[in-house]
Amino acid sequence: MSHAFRTLHQAMPIVAAALGRQFGVPVAVGGDEACTDGHSIQVPALPPQSELIPVAWGYLAHEAAHLRFTDFDAYRQGSGSDPLSRSVLNILEDIRIERAIAVPYPGTRETLLAVCDHLSGRGDLSPPKPDAHPAQVLTSYLLLHLRHRLLATESLAASAREAERVLREVFPLRTVHRLQGLLTEVGQLANTGDTVDLAKRIRALLEAEKPPARAPSSGSGTDQPDQPGHAGQNVPGTAGRNHPTSDGGSTGTPTDANAAGADDSLNPTAGQSSPGNAAGDHPSGQGQGQGQKQGTDGTTSVGPGGSASSTKPDSTPPPTLNADAPADVGKAQAIAQALSASDDDLPGDLFQQVRELLDAAGQGDSPCLLPRAEPFESDPTRGLRLLATVQEESRRLRARLQGLVQASRLDRPQAFRHGPRLLPKRLYRAAVGDPRLFARKRERVAVDTAIHLLIDLSGSMNSPVRRRDGLVQRRGQIAQSAALALALALDGIHGVSVAVSAFPGLSGVEDRISVLVRHGQRPRACAGAFLQSTRGGTPMAGALWFAAADLLGRPESRRIVLLLTDGKPNRIAETREILRLCSAAGLETVGLGIGVDVSGLFPVALRVDEVTELRTALFGAAERLLLAA
Repeated sequence: MSHAFRTLHQAMPIVAAALGRQFGVPVAVGGDEACTDGHSIQVPALPPQSELIPVAWGYLAHEAAHLRFTDFDAYRQGSGSDPLSRSVLNILEDIRIERAIAVPYPGTRETLLAVCDHLSGRGDLSPPKPDAHPAQVLTSYLLLHLRHRLLATESLAASAREAERVLREVFPLRTVHRLQGLLTEVGQLANTGDTVDLAKRIRALLEAEKPPARAPSSGSGTDQPDQPGHAGQNVPGTAGRNHPTSDGGSTGTPTDANAAGADDSLNPTAGQSSPGNAAGDHPSGQGQGQGQKQGTDGTTSVGPGGSASSTKPDSTPPPTLNADAPADVGKAQAIAQALSASDDDLPGDLFQQVRELLDAAGQGDSPCLLPRAEPFESDPTRGLRLLATVQEESRRLRARLQGLVQASRLDRPQAFRHGPRLLPKRLYRAAVGDPRLFARKRERVAVDTAIHLLIDLSGSMNSPVRRRDGLVQRRGQIAQSAALALALALDGIHGVSVAVSAFPGLSGVEDRISVLVRHGQRPRACAGAFLQSTRGGTPMAGALWFAAADLLGRPESRRIVLLLTDGKPNRIAETREILRLCSAAGLETVGLGIGVDVSGLFPVALRVDEVTELRTALFGAAERLLLAA
């Protein structure tokens, strides 16, 4: 797959690295999947014209928000054992962390909106159908409603309204209203613990609203057969009698014949009337309270103009708490279905869909363009020994470099036709008609240079080399000690910033690069990192992408990549492409080949046939680079 980028600044690895620096999260570009390991993020490399590039930036922002704001231990402990609880928690936490990252980084709002806009345009964020599984109806509503209301995703406005309509059609209205009351707290969630608590409260609400399980009649009270209208009978119109109250409690389940039709909530003394027995509907025109008397044994007697005793079968359904109780029987069953849902009954995670899209676009053969940085745990004791062997030569080099730089930057006065003062030593030039007799200082040119030194630690750098003093060292050891000496020397020069990295990563894979010294770190404190073993192949292209992304984030006006290698890159075409982009962007690239000619790759190439001369050659290259400005 071709990855020919027009400019370095617009290239996907460079933008991804810039986002990673901004979010404080390591980012890799390449491979065959979009993923995160809890510490870093990886996305496949996409063609420059791909419509999924904005989606990839949204994916990076979303995963970076998780890495920065999600307490993964609290999340795992609170996710629950049932699929519905996990899905609800995931939706709530996604909303919380995306709102959180938009505070320090407002630009993430646009990248995250691009994800929803793309999925909505594909039809992947459509509202649920009324005949969908109740768990899908519920979670789709949460997703669409919260993203529209709290993340201001206008492309989801119509879908959010339709999702709410379907929710009201499938679930009891009281359940919907109580759920919406809980959702008003989503905007105030401060951490993952708060999100876990709210998800549990939503689960508890559904449990409280769930219809009670059927139970056989206890036989207490009068021994009469179950008849329509009696307690415990699962017939339309009776569900409302045992429906949880608005505070989450239950009105109770009458178990005897006297309680049937005489629940306290329906007692005339409580100010409630029975349907069909209101004052306006009673044959005598009297209210129910005037036509019945409560007996001392709890039974209801019939007064003048009263209705039939409640101990007789009544063809009229018993009164209910909700006017739409017959419809709510089926809706209450939807709550039970949602609570018992399996993973197959729920829609997939939103960003799982994004990952699948990016994986498919990467086509499974995407080379690693931007490796992930990994720190090297150094050995302080061995580092001190290495420091002792190189610091004397490093001091001499630093003194020499400082002298050369200062000499080349002296404010020597120049002769001009006009100026504030005369040059006494040039007055004799007036006799020969030369008018340049006045002194004017030239502008000082600061060093202002950032250097990224790359060390090839591929397997071939393990070759033994016999030094002039008879000692045997490995090429990799010699290269690392020379790099440390140069880093120490450059660290003492005002206006110069240096970073050092080694490739491939510690495990020898292409998608990692080992960071020895970062810009701003003191090389002396990192000496133990210059003791790494050789490994793997030569993923030079990825190392150059990494160095270029690092230097483009630096404020210095001059930026240089200096690479030490003894072999050919794994991917020559990709290496030439990144070197071309670096030259076009004004980055200087210098290759120092150890026993190999790299002039076919690098615009500035040096060769050292004797590795024992590597340090001298490296120091000479640094001198020429710093004095070239």
